[in-house]
Amino acid sequence: MNSTRRAHWWKAVVGVIVSVSGAPPLVTAQTAERSPVLEEVVVTATRREERLQDVPISVSAFSQEKLDAQGLRSIDDLTRLTPGIAFSRNGMTSSANYNDENSDINIRGVDSTAGTSTTGIYIDDTPIQGRRIGFGGVNAFPALFDLDRVEALRGPQGTLFGAGAEGGAVRFLAPLPDLHARSGYVRTEAAWTQRGDPSYEAGGAIGVPLIDNALGLRVSASFRRDGGWVDRASFTRNGATDSATPPLYTSTTDKASNWQQTATFRAALKWKVTDAVSITPSIYYQRLQINDTAAYWVDLSNPGASVYRNGNAGMNPSTDPFWLGAIKLDWDLGFAHLVSNTSYLSREQHSVSDYSQYLRAVYTLFGLLPSTFPPPGARGSAYFRDIQRNFYQEIRLASTDGAARVGWNTGLYFSHANENVPEDIVDPTLDAESGGFVCSPEQPCPNGLIFHAPTQRVVDKQLAAFGEVNIKLTDTVKATLGLRVSKIDYTGSNYITGPFQANTFTSESSGSENPVTPKAVLSWQPDRDHLVYASAAKGFRPGGINVGVGDICQQDLRDLGLPLVPGSTSDQRQTPAGFSSDSLWSYEIGDKSTFLDHRLQVNSSLFYIDWRDIQQSVFLPSCGVNINFNLGKVRSLGGDVALIYHPISALTLDLTVAYTDAKFTKSSCTGTLTFDGGACSGTDPTSGLPVSVSPIVSKGDRLLAAPWTFTAAVEYHFGAMGGRKPYARIDYQRAEAQKGLVSNVNPANALADPTLSMLPVTTNLALRGGFRFSGFDVSVFAQNLTNAHPVLIKSRDINLDSVTVLYFEHGVRPRTIGVTATYRY
Repeated sequence: MNSTRRAHWWKAVVGVIVSVSGAPPLVTAQTAERSPVLEEVVVTATRREERLQDVPISVSAFSQEKLDAQGLRSIDDLTRLTPGIAFSRNGMTSSANYNDENSDINIRGVDSTAGTSTTGIYIDDTPIQGRRIGFGGVNAFPALFDLDRVEALRGPQGTLFGAGAEGGAVRFLAPLPDLHARSGYVRTEAAWTQRGDPSYEAGGAIGVPLIDNALGLRVSASFRRDGGWVDRASFTRNGATDSATPPLYTSTTDKASNWQQTATFRAALKWKVTDAVSITPSIYYQRLQINDTAAYWVDLSNPGASVYRNGNAGMNPSTDPFWLGAIKLDWDLGFAHLVSNTSYLSREQHSVSDYSQYLRAVYTLFGLLPSTFPPPGARGSAYFRDIQRNFYQEIRLASTDGAARVGWNTGLYFSHANENVPEDIVDPTLDAESGGFVCSPEQPCPNGLIFHAPTQRVVDKQLAAFGEVNIKLTDTVKATLGLRVSKIDYTGSNYITGPFQANTFTSESSGSENPVTPKAVLSWQPDRDHLVYASAAKGFRPGGINVGVGDICQQDLRDLGLPLVPGSTSDQRQTPAGFSSDSLWSYEIGDKSTFLDHRLQVNSSLFYIDWRDIQQSVFLPSCGVNINFNLGKVRSLGGDVALIYHPISALTLDLTVAYTDAKFTKSSCTGTLTFDGGACSGTDPTSGLPVSVSPIVSKGDRLLAAPWTFTAAVEYHFGAMGGRKPYARIDYQRAEAQKGLVSNVNPANALADPTLSMLPVTTNLALRGGFRFSGFDVSVFAQNLTNAHPVLIKSRDINLDSVTVLYFEHGVRPRTIGVTATYRY
């Protein structure tokens, strides 16, 4: 090794040690057998095509080839391998409705289960994320099939992507039709899960130029079924009528009931009207069907032996069909490039949640029932829908002269999003079990309808102007200044009635925001192999409304110290009609460097986030609903480093490390109460009486995020065998346990449940080996080879031991072995 090469090597090592971020390139290539190099990756994170190494943002990018190589099939898989992103299926937690489609996604610890999403989810240029309205609002995610790439942008993207990307954005970008060449992609897969049902998939895509250089078409379709591994079971309690006696397994009533299947279809047509103008209409359709929950009852299961059972009286199915239509116009004006994107999202998700145990837990708390366990034949069901009708229009104009001293990108954005989350709760036997205490002539429950909420709606309207300007201060130093000015109006309406609510609640409220989200970046790029940058950017989310809270929630409202209703003759508490906006500032420094003749690449960043007036959801355990509040301040800091090394043509090494520490920097109280060092104290504005209660969150409480995450991958290509190129690949992921308390587990906080668990250590070891030849890739694989069974979520219906000791847990898919075949040309 000569002295120059040694100097490059030590520079790389120092870069790894002192840096912490970014993203590795997607794939590797080689120009010659003795000179393997890393392939340059092009992304559109700044709404224009640029090399990943030229973009002063922390970005991870995945091509379809990389997704296939690592066996990534869903958002769950993708986020596990993306530094700085946390994702969980939280259907059994206090912020959800037992539906496995319910999820929580956050970037760099910017996590909230209230209001609009903190992470933008995009299909091409269209955002598809929704609001958290009641329990029934759930986010949709596209399947990972026939994609050009996926880009994960860390840090607020408010300037170019708006209020829905406060913590970052994940973009799913589909291939465009080609006007000159034919292309195709086929993928099939079959797999078997330990003590579960088989999984299988088939899908294909084809692109054809219908008229050379004038008209092109790309069509794709896929179907995937993921076999279940959690059985639904019957149980006995040997005649016990209390809540404390645990259930005992008797028999399986529905084996591997938590299967799900996804069907997709996409078509895009590109018409080159003139040499300067092209129009691309497209449509994407997806239908996700979940048969039952993957959550299991702790007392009926043995995860160490891959035995997972739930004793639910009914299933928890969910069906989520949506379609997205878009028309994109590209116009080369010479001095600039004009892009117009007009799109419409139509979605009508619907689900049924088994409320049998939950309803009985609530009425056991009030002494009306003996036990949280329903008697034989009893069943309570909640019927949810999440209906979205959203229209989007964006027009962007960007300069085209890359050599100019000043470059710019500007545009206008308009959206009209209408989301409604109706809910009904039906339990035909609950009233009789309680001796007639549930229903009454004033609050009847025909056919067991104890809760009726046909309207839980929010309509968001947004108009924004945005722009970025890039100024080359010198040949190597560039400044980027960005600004987005928005006008956001939202209107919320509720109608809720029924004996479970104990009153009829109607409301109509609205709000308006005029956020300004700036961004500033200073970067130094001495050559194509090195980029150093520093940035400051603001993120923002609009406020919203709360759904109605019934009389049965009064004890929890007292515990929160909420004020009395003016003129009330009883101890009835007010609840906030809505919550205001929140915002954050994110500061980041980063480095992107390539060494060793383009065989080693190290991308890194450090960040500090100051988040204020945080919208968070607070669970009221005695009635099982949520109220959203603005809670104090959060500081999130950390970083990540991504390294990819191609030492020889046959070997690729990939490593990422990420650290996130997001915590509250002060204790938070409700309303006019203030924290005095031990409790939330003040005076009730209605009665004038003193109030002293526990805080909602305490200083030092963490937000949901694993402190350390690690991913490592090794891929080795053996010598060709009869035209076939064998290879082997190892992928390993590890997330360390969260040690700091989150607010709903901290016993110092109001309504917390200290018996619940935090994020545990999670690991996944995956192997893949096969042959590549003539466009084919045939391989066998194993996921979760060690059959790890971490408890990602632990919950119960009521956090009171005298009412229920029935705990639910949610983990990961057990060891799965299968075979995949892909073909592309």
